[in-house]
Amino acid sequence: MPRSQPPRAPPPRRRREPLPSNPTTSPLDRLPPRAQLALVLLVALLSGGWGVGMLVLQHRLLEMEADGRALGGVAGFFADGSSWATAWIGWAAAFFFLLSVLRLVRGRPEPPAGKPSGKDWTVAEMRSALRREFRIVRVGLALVDVLAMFDAARAAVYAIATATGDDVARADVVVVGIEAGGLLCAAAVLTWWMLAFRRQLETWGAL
Repeated sequence: MPRSQPPRAPPPRRRREPLPSNPTTSPLDRLPPRAQLALVLLVALLSGGWGVGMLVLQHRLLEMEADGRALGGVAGFFADGSSWATAWIGWAAAFFFLLSVLRLVRGRPEPPAGKPSGKDWTVAEMRSALRREFRIVRVGLALVDVLAMFDAARAAVYAIATATGDDVARADVVVVGIEAGGLLCAAAVLTWWMLAFRRQLETWGAL
């Protein structure tokens, strides 16, 4: 009779490697959803406090100016509040962001900035540089979003104060609203740019 073969040992199990993290994620993306919501609510509360504080500060500085006290450059700037000299900044940024979006969407794909010295891009280097540019855009968008939120909250505070009969708020509410609208528009256009850039990176296999 043929000898029975001894049972074969099962093949060794392969150790599962951890999945690589997305190189374009930010520390905020790694927070749990509740922590992200709490952070958004905290920024909203801070922006509301900023709007109330700016109106109270403007009242105080105008009272000091009415008493004959000389205000310095920074104090005078806050006493005057928003003006047409500051209202255009957000709209100008939105216009230049829009030009960048149109160039990105309609133009030919462009290599990332900062070509390696003395050699051409490799595929890995180009993808890494594109991911780095994407992270920079995300940081810039976060800063613009925070500025827009703070200025929008200030505009809301001035509008509410105007409805209650505050003369200081009434004098600046239009300019404050235009200034906040420009920053909100800039944030929206920059978000559009980031989403279009992300789609390109996904097409090129950089994400």
